[in-house]
Amino acid sequence: MSNDVYRRCGCRTGEGKLFALLPERPTAVQKTATCPILLRDSKHGSWGFATSAGVAPGTGKRQQIRRMGFSTKREAQQERAKAIDQVATGKYRGDRKLSVAAYMPAWLERSILDGMRPSTVRMYRRYVEMDIVPALGALKLAEVRKHHVDAFIRQLTADGRGATTVRRIHAVIRSALTSAERLDLIDTNPATKIALPATSKAKTRIWEPEQVREFLDQTSESRLAPVFELAIFTGLRRGELAGLRWVDVDLTKRELTVRQQRVQLGGAVLEGAVKTDSGQDRRVSLGSEAIGALIAWKIRQDAEREAWGVAYESSGHVFTYENGRPLRPAHISRTFETLVERSGLPHMRLHDLRHEHASLLLSGGVDIAIVSKRLGHSTIAITSDLYSHLLSDANRAAADAAESMLPPKKARAHTLHTQPV
Repeated sequence: MSNDVYRRCGCRTGEGKLFALLPERPTAVQKTATCPILLRDSKHGSWGFATSAGVAPGTGKRQQIRRMGFSTKREAQQERAKAIDQVATGKYRGDRKLSVAAYMPAWLERSILDGMRPSTVRMYRRYVEMDIVPALGALKLAEVRKHHVDAFIRQLTADGRGATTVRRIHAVIRSALTSAERLDLIDTNPATKIALPATSKAKTRIWEPEQVREFLDQTSESRLAPVFELAIFTGLRRGELAGLRWVDVDLTKRELTVRQQRVQLGGAVLEGAVKTDSGQDRRVSLGSEAIGALIAWKIRQDAEREAWGVAYESSGHVFTYENGRPLRPAHISRTFETLVERSGLPHMRLHDLRHEHASLLLSGGVDIAIVSKRLGHSTIAITSDLYSHLLSDANRAAADAAESMLPPKKARAHTLHTQPV
């Protein structure tokens, strides 16, 4: 009954069902289905209206505005006109009965259409289904308040969830409610300014250059040795190493292009394009050792392809298992941890090799802008913040280098450069 004014009462049929409503201009069939008292008594029942409100931004479903309880037809018509104007001018607030449980999946689907990466969607979906909806799903979206979100965050912490995980779950809620606020489904975002547990930043470990060489020498016979050589000499992330393809490696030009990544979430591995702030592919120049590692790996991979024959699965990835399947990111990390433990060297995470690469570059006097570009940081400020301690050493080395450019000074007492009195 879209765009209509009607009258209705609380009377019921002999079967106990409510009589049908009586439209403003009823047909003969509609008259037989409504309460007979409505037909003869204009004061019986009350007036109401229904009008289309388009598609609900929260769920993507068509919605209607229905209101009852008006004492006169004129009052119902006036309120209907106001509702139509609200919809037309974008001021209609939507269905205030929409629950968190109904909104969150619809928000995720809209995020997919907006280009959210599959790996991010998978992580968000897990938090929505396993944490957010069970705790907050019964609430109406418009009824969620700061104390609801705060209690939820506190409960996650009390349940023993890590600070990083709690912060990620909060980020999902905040993002979803920011979207709801933008769509006028809620007045303000109740997930802002919530106290979150502090995270302890993992300590970055860096080997001395001699220790790096010792590790490479000790692990040279390991099948995955070239993976770790490339990590040390390029600073690629784990997902970027696992997602690297031969089509993105140019041995002649001595460079590789970072386009793909393989991200592991639980037992699933998702592959997709590397997200960049600039929208441009990241090109990384390769030194002699990195080139040598890639050539050695390709020779071994070609031999494995020949040995497996038709059973070999050609995926086009650089780093693969013996049967051609691309390496799982977790396998790379586990292998590295095992090799480090066997080497007797100080503990090092796989991701620390990225910091090791930056350390080697900065210690060698490489400009921070080049370091930032190789690492794929969106701004030089990020690189400066991460490696400020190394930059201090580099600055001191630069000062010494500037002085070393001059011939040795003559043996004489040091004098201040002051004007004679």
